[in-house]
Amino acid sequence: MTEGSVSVPPEQYERLAALAAARGVTPEAQLARLIDDAYEGLDGDAEPPESLPLGVSAPDDGE
Repeated sequence: MTEGSVSVPPEQYERLAALAAARGVTPEAQLARLIDDAYEGLDGDAEPPESLPLGVSAPDDGE
């Protein structure tokens, strides 16, 4: 993945910082992880629920 910048609104940054603190990482590292997780989801292969990040669930077959 290439380097770039991302703008995060203040109210979203507070949530990102809280999530990062709960996981013991910096907000920047947490944001990078979220972006990487989103890109991995684009391949169309469903991940087993136990491999998904905390708070993310696999879609039901009906969706």
